[in-house]
Amino acid sequence: MSVRFRKEIQEVLWRAESELTMKRLRERAPSGIETDLSRINRLSKEHDDENWDFRSWLKQNAPDNIDVMVHGLSQKYFTLIDCKQCANCCQSLHAEFKKSELLHIATTLGQSMAAFEKQYMSEGKVNPPCPMLDGKLCSIYDNRPEVCRSYPHLEQPDFTFRLMGVIENVAVCPIAFSAFEELKTKLGWPKGRRDLRR
Repeated sequence: MSVRFRKEIQEVLWRAESELTMKRLRERAPSGIETDLSRINRLSKEHDDENWDFRSWLKQNAPDNIDVMVHGLSQKYFTLIDCKQCANCCQSLHAEFKKSELLHIATTLGQSMAAFEKQYMSEGKVNPPCPMLDGKLCSIYDNRPEVCRSYPHLEQPDFTFRLMGVIENVAVCPIAFSAFEELKTKLGWPKGRRDLRR
């Protein structure tokens, strides 16, 4: 079976499994929290101009404790949303890992670094879906790369200097989406008052 055909089959299976998982997530999610990935993606596109306006506003008006606020929102949504039931980041993002992490992954897969790069990488990044993804779970979860551990990077310092990346993550991650939307409300951003239930 060709690599291309295998990838096409994986894509079809991933979509079917993703739809089923997202249906289960929606059924279990607390009221008012958006976990539907297609809605999050659509809303993020619809709010793109607004998110960039909010970014500009934040650069000038963020309170001194913005990192603490965002950390709190991140913790809140990590307790409400089980990211291991989503895995959208693992399925859709091109990940850039450290050389030592790549070597660990290649070794785990029983491949040389050259074979791993040829099969799974382009332009120095691992192509989605991540080869370590097993269903919705990371097969090396306890030893997963640093960038995976910190995703969607809300708890890293200097939030206002990382807003371009945050806006990208809002379209991918239910936790980032929810935290960013609540941040607009918490800070009293005048343009951020709207109904997300449409």
